[in-house]
Amino acid sequence: MKKLSNTVLATACCYSSLVAAQTTNLNEILVTASRTAQSVDETLASVTLITRKDIERSQAITVADILQKTPGVMITNRGGIGKSSSIFLRGTSSKNSLIVIDGIRVGSATLGQVSVEELNLSQIERIEIVRGPRSSLYGSDAAGGVIQIFTRRGAGRLTPSFTISAGSDGTSLAEVGLQGGDQNRWFNVTASGITTDGFDAKTTGNIDDDGYHNQGLHLRLGQRFDGGHELEGFFSITDSESEYDDFSSDRSDTLTKVMGASGTFAVSDMWLVNVSAGRSWNKTKAFSGSAFKSRHETVRDSFTIQNDLLISDDNQLIFGLDYINDQIDTNNAYVVTDRNNWAGFAQYQLTLGKSDLQFSARVDDNEQFGSYTTGGIAWGIPLNNNLKLVTSYGTAFKAPSFNDLYYPSDAYGGGNADLVPEESDTFELSLRGKYQDVNWQASLYQTTFKDMIAWAPSPTVLYPYRWLPSNINSARIRGLELSADYQWQQWLLSGNLSFLDPEVRSGANKGNRLARRADRILNLNLDRNFGALTLGATLHAEGRRYTSDSNTSSLEGFGTVDLRATYQLAPAWQVRAKLSNLLDKQYQTISGYNQAGSTALFTLAYQPQ
Repeated sequence: MKKLSNTVLATACCYSSLVAAQTTNLNEILVTASRTAQSVDETLASVTLITRKDIERSQAITVADILQKTPGVMITNRGGIGKSSSIFLRGTSSKNSLIVIDGIRVGSATLGQVSVEELNLSQIERIEIVRGPRSSLYGSDAAGGVIQIFTRRGAGRLTPSFTISAGSDGTSLAEVGLQGGDQNRWFNVTASGITTDGFDAKTTGNIDDDGYHNQGLHLRLGQRFDGGHELEGFFSITDSESEYDDFSSDRSDTLTKVMGASGTFAVSDMWLVNVSAGRSWNKTKAFSGSAFKSRHETVRDSFTIQNDLLISDDNQLIFGLDYINDQIDTNNAYVVTDRNNWAGFAQYQLTLGKSDLQFSARVDDNEQFGSYTTGGIAWGIPLNNNLKLVTSYGTAFKAPSFNDLYYPSDAYGGGNADLVPEESDTFELSLRGKYQDVNWQASLYQTTFKDMIAWAPSPTVLYPYRWLPSNINSARIRGLELSADYQWQQWLLSGNLSFLDPEVRSGANKGNRLARRADRILNLNLDRNFGALTLGATLHAEGRRYTSDSNTSSLEGFGTVDLRATYQLAPAWQVRAKLSNLLDKQYQTISGYNQAGSTALFTLAYQPQ
């Protein structure tokens, strides 16, 4: 942190003018790590930025595709596109990874997490991933980190665009958009659709293809006024149908909607006020054949007011209030169907000599579980012009979801009303630097959980597949992340390697590894530009994992290779091709669920600059 900001108005500009870049840039602006604008070089957290150009270069179809290539992220999936997926960020569960869209908290209140398979990649401009606890700024759900998605935002002259793709397993995608604006106003509207016949998702049961169909619409618009004030709003909707093989159902219809509005008001050159409010809906119906089985609807309302106060060039205070209300409506009987959470938070950033310091604290008042206080401290020490040492400590908590607590007991499981919130603390030590054109970082961390919530098999003679949640008394996750990227002339090389040691520290499974976490993850990306033609390749590999905390069975590690090519036919026209899992590797990330074999995808894109 050379200086926190020249003025608070400059910070406001950073909030609204986030732009994409082709390669890692230490001056790239992020807002998620500290809830205010900072460059990658200034932030005292481990962060990854994914731009729209990164998404298009990778030719990813889903958000999970692009996330799993980043440091510390592992994705498990139940059988291909549109099937239930989970994010393990630094070994923590999906329920400990907070996902935010344009500043609005999203997710299912019953599941207690975001259905990442329903996130629409065509609507996304950029993704910021912050690894490590952020409960002291964001509250519950952020023990593992925060993933903030910024939707597409118009700029420049009125411009239409479209993309069409077709490939293996009867897969096709289409996207059409219109954007425009100038320095003081902007808008973007994007409609998209994806359909696939899929493949047989489950290794047992019905032998059939399990398809997925999705349609989405996104709108975002904003206005900048004299004096540094801004207003902005967005709305997105996704309607999907997924086929699968399960014990009680084989098809689900899911409707997700997110709506948000925000305002940035410059009270003075030293004081900026940000206000945002939003609502997210999640509605899912499950069927067995044509027979209705279940319905779950959740609504999450949120409101935030945040003050950014610049005390001096090297001192900034951030403070504010958060409000969240969750409501559920299902065909099942839940004991509690509504709860709210009020919170106050503050963060102080300062520079002492050449060192940067950051202190943060938050108090959450949860309607069901009472008050929880979390905090964080980080210290960045430049060792020389190209080398920086960062050490940090943070605490976090996670409130049980409605399903964790009250899911009606049946043959397949049930909730546990005696659950208490899980608590955790994390130490991290990272070294980051730049050598010639190589940007690199090494991070060592340890997270200790108290009362970790975990669903585990609890079979009986009558119900052999029954699962129940409980508070594991103690668990510990240790990890090491290594990442680097290098650009030389027309070559771009990047890679990351993660080592994970997640351990149960109490109970009958003490000393065993936590389930479903791979012990190693490797990603290597190589791209080369030949003028109009760009070629690229990705290697993704994961190590062995156990299927349960009892460690009685495991899944072997695997590696896949993807190849891709893009050819610029004309300034606005591109053709793209991608071969995924080139070597047709057969593997599973969840026991009993297949993953796609070798597939191809071909794309035609019209994108005027």
